Amino acid sequence: MKKLLTGIRSVKGAVFAAILTIGGGLGLLAALPASEVMHALSTNEFCSGCHTMTPMAETFKQSVHGGNNSQGFVADCVSCHLPESNVVEELWVKGTSGMRHLWGEYVLQMDALDYDALHPKRTEYVFDSGCVNCHRTLEERAAVATETSPISDQTHQLAFARKDTDSNWQCSSCHYDIAHPGLKREMRLREESVLRDLAKFSGVENNG
Repeated sequence: MKKLLTGIRSVKGAVFAAILTIGGGLGLLAALPASEVMHALSTNEFCSGCHTMTPMAETFKQSVHGGNNSQGFVADCVSCHLPESNVVEELWVKGTSGMRHLWGEYVLQMDALDYDALHPKRTEYVFDSGCVNCHRTLEERAAVATETSPISDQTHQLAFARKDTDSNWQCSSCHYDIAHPGLKREMRLREESVLRDLAKFSGVENNG
């Protein structure tokens, strides 16, 4: 009887191990195309394809992160706007944010995003993981900053001192439009241009 129970247990263990192995293999296979899809839908060209994203794309090109630097380095939109965690969370954030943008662009026929409404919420869609990935030595330099250190290191020393006590602490809390300089002004100018065109068109119609 003991031999029989031992045999059953060993069979159960083998089946369980096989299920785990097969399940893990299938999970990896499923993750590969998911990663490929994520990559294809995460290029800067794809992200800036919507009409409402035009001012973001234009101001991004003027920023240090968008290529306006001595090295010609260009960051990816997803480096800031997707968390660098795991494929599940990345797909969730990418999918939900993408659906909102597509809904506004093609269903609601939005002309522009609401800067005044979205900008105060920037910490919800700008993730620190991208900042940390590129600026890996920033916190180390800030920790040993002195009065003779670069002013940026001294400022970051003050900022990092709040990191553990401020639940709302994020890089974008202080860096307002670092990747989109002058975005609010650019959006206002575009809106004024549209209004001028509408006024001209209305004047032509009335004269006609």
